[in-house]
Amino acid sequence: MTKPRHRVAIVALPGTFVLDLAVAAQAFGRRPSVFTKIRDEARAPYDVVVCSPAEVETSLGFTIGDVAPVSEILTADTVVVPGLEAPWAPQHPDVLAAIKQAAADGKRMVSLCAGAFVLGQAGVLDGRRVTTHWALADEFREAFPAVLLDEHAMYVDDGQVLSAGGMLASTDLCLHILRSDHGQSYANDVSRVLISPPHRVGGQAQYAREPQVRATGPLEPVMAWVLDNLPEPLSLERVARQAHLSPRTLERRFRAETGESLQSWIARQRVARARALLEDSALTVTEVAHATGFGSSESMRRHFRAQVGTSPQAYRAAFRAPVA
Repeated sequence: MTKPRHRVAIVALPGTFVLDLAVAAQAFGRRPSVFTKIRDEARAPYDVVVCSPAEVETSLGFTIGDVAPVSEILTADTVVVPGLEAPWAPQHPDVLAAIKQAAADGKRMVSLCAGAFVLGQAGVLDGRRVTTHWALADEFREAFPAVLLDEHAMYVDDGQVLSAGGMLASTDLCLHILRSDHGQSYANDVSRVLISPPHRVGGQAQYAREPQVRATGPLEPVMAWVLDNLPEPLSLERVARQAHLSPRTLERRFRAETGESLQSWIARQRVARARALLEDSALTVTEVAHATGFGSSESMRRHFRAQVGTSPQAYRAAFRAPVA
C-alpha cells in the first residue's frame, strides 16, 4: 500500500503576513521547475492546503479567496500558523478550537513570526519554549506568562511545537523541518532554490534594535552625560561624582529607575554605539572598541557576543555592504 502523503495545513487569518504564508507554501508545496535541475522529484513530499474561516485580506491589502474550510486543520499532520498584523486581537473561535484539537491529537504545530500568539490563544503553548518576533516579546510575555519565551532565538524546536522569530526566520525553520523530515541533503537542495543558507549562525539579537534612551526621571542629566562620554572610563565612582551622589546611592537609584545596574546599562549603550559604527563607519574593530569605551577589541567582543549573539566582525559582514 502507498503511504499517505504528509498533509500540511497553513492557517490564513485576517492580516496574515504574505511573506510568511509564501515561505511555508514554497517550502512544503509545489516545487518550481528549476528544482528539476537539482533533484529528480516529480512531486513535493507534502500535500498543502490553506485554511481559513472565509476570504482573507492579507497584510498587503489583497484578498485570498481560494481557501479550504477550517475543518481541514483536523486532517493535517502539520499545522502552520503564519504571522499576522494584529496577533494580540482575539482570533476566530472555530480556528482556535481546531488548532487546540489538532494539538491534542498529537499533530505537529508550527508558528511563524507572530503566529505564536495564535497558538497561545489556542492554549497549546503553556510550559513550552517558543520564540516570536523580537519586537513583540513584551506583548507576548504579558499575554502568555506561562510560556517560556526565547525572543533571541531564530527558531525553536520544542518537539511537537516549533516556532520561528521574524519573517525571514520562517525560512530557517521550514528548512529545519525539511531537514528533520527528509535529511540534510534534501534541505540543502531546497535552500539552493531559495538562495538561502541551510542554517544561519546567530539569533534574532543581531537584528534587534536597542530602544532609544528616554530618561525622564531625576537621573536624566547624568544618563545624558554618560552617553556624551561613552569613550571615556566610566567607573561607578566617577559617574557618582558627576551626579553629586555617593556610589551606593547612585547605584540604588539607578536600579530603581532602570531595573539594571549602572555598569550593565553603560555596557548596553556601548554595544549599541558599536553596532552603529560597525554599520556606518570605516573604523576598524579595534578603533570601534576604543571609540565606544571598551578599551580593547577583546572586551568589546565579549560584551558584543553576550548581547548580540555574534562577533563584531560577523555583524559588520552582515550589516555593512562592501565598498564598491
